[in-house]
Amino acid sequence: MGCHHSSEWKETGGFTAEQKRLILESWKEVHIDLERMGMILFMGMFDTHPETRPFFGFSESADSDDPKTSQRLREHGLRFMSLVKKLLTYIDDSEKFDTMLLDLGRRHINYKADINLVDVFGEQFIVSIRPTLKHTWNPKIEEAWAELFRYIASMMKRGMTENAKAT
Repeated sequence: MGCHHSSEWKETGGFTAEQKRLILESWKEVHIDLERMGMILFMGMFDTHPETRPFFGFSESADSDDPKTSQRLREHGLRFMSLVKKLLTYIDDSEKFDTMLLDLGRRHINYKADINLVDVFGEQFIVSIRPTLKHTWNPKIEEAWAELFRYIASMMKRGMTENAKAT
């Protein structure tokens, strides 16, 4: 079927052609307003994981400053969603896909990102897109996105740890 994913991807549970199809189909609805989706993701993450706030320049206290009005956060949310969009264009090119994720992990260690919080993004992404897909959402779509983000997180963490060892 043209899916040539790395053995690493297969080790994470076996990303199937059906899961890929579900992701790409559901993405058609999600990608319409990437900036809004990015803000929903980050605001939700700040609510459920306030320990992530300092990594984006906000205090852990929700009362001290309002990220909703932050242009910097709006831009970061858009960058995050644009990265997902770019990754999906390479979903069949495991070499390019993996290289992008390893590089992303290496860059994030330079930003002093907490490796233990990488998984939060996948969880929050799923929570954020579910309302947009309310008419088509089902457990298979959720599992497809979860599998994709498990792989993204594992490759980013690999890049982060490789970078940490090199420094």
